[in-house]
Amino acid sequence: MRSAFVIVIVLGTLAVSGSAAVNAQQISDPVTAVPGGAPIGHLQPRAQQFSPHATVEQVEQQQMSTFDAKQQKLDEELDKKLNICRC
Repeated sequence: MRSAFVIVIVLGTLAVSGSAAVNAQQISDPVTAVPGGAPIGHLQPRAQQFSPHATVEQVEQQQMSTFDAKQQKLDEELDKKLNICRC
């Protein structure tokens, strides 16, 4: 029984160290890195990539404003219905 436990621990350790070695190799792979050293998918966004007055952004902001106004009105109505004594 004790030897089976030791075998399980040894195999588990080998599996973990083997996957760590594969991950380390993938990170240092020059194909997945862009000039500057950042891995693909981790680029810092640039100001030119954003358009501050895009139609999509304005529509989303309007929807959020409408939702917030409705929620505020519902909150005020609930506050009026609640009878809380603050003595």
